[in-house]
Amino acid sequence: MRISRCVATLVVAAVAALPIGAAIKAMNLSEVMSITDDVFVGTIIGKESVTLDHPWQGAIYTKLTVEGDSLRSGKAQIKEVVFHGSHDPSDDYIVSEMPELKDTRLGGQVMVLSTTSKELGGLNLVHSLAGAYRIESGFGEAVVIGKGDGFAFTKNVKLSTVREAVRTTHEALAKKAKLSLPGQDK
Repeated sequence: MRISRCVATLVVAAVAALPIGAAIKAMNLSEVMSITDDVFVGTIIGKESVTLDHPWQGAIYTKLTVEGDSLRSGKAQIKEVVFHGSHDPSDDYIVSEMPELKDTRLGGQVMVLSTTSKELGGLNLVHSLAGAYRIESGFGEAVVIGKGDGFAFTKNVKLSTVREAVRTTHEALAKKAKLSLPGQDK
């Protein structure tokens, strides 16, 4: 009896010591851009909670209104994006993978990677915390705040460098898919 308890304890300890893989895939910039429609930079001029019926009835999303420009098309515009979850305490609806509050503050500078979602009636969806990056001013220049290993931007990067990286990546993806780019002839 005593030996079987000892063996059972060792088995449980061995199973608990096994590494468990994360269900979230780390993606570099090219991988993220290949599954998103736009990379948008601007100022958050509006923020509100909205109720949508996806993935279940009554799911709460945060809608950000961002005034800025698309790094893919170069067009200046006002864009609305949504992410699942809310930072508003009255909503009491937090999703573990939603963008962080500090990255989505009203009046803040942000870069978002979004996809047009059929399930959400054509709204621009920011999939997770990997889809929103805060922009801060550092040493007189705008800097995209990196999020560490596994994200498109692991370290803090000058916004000018990010703009160039997005442009280069967009061109490479378009060439691979044989698409025409804005401002270029076929």
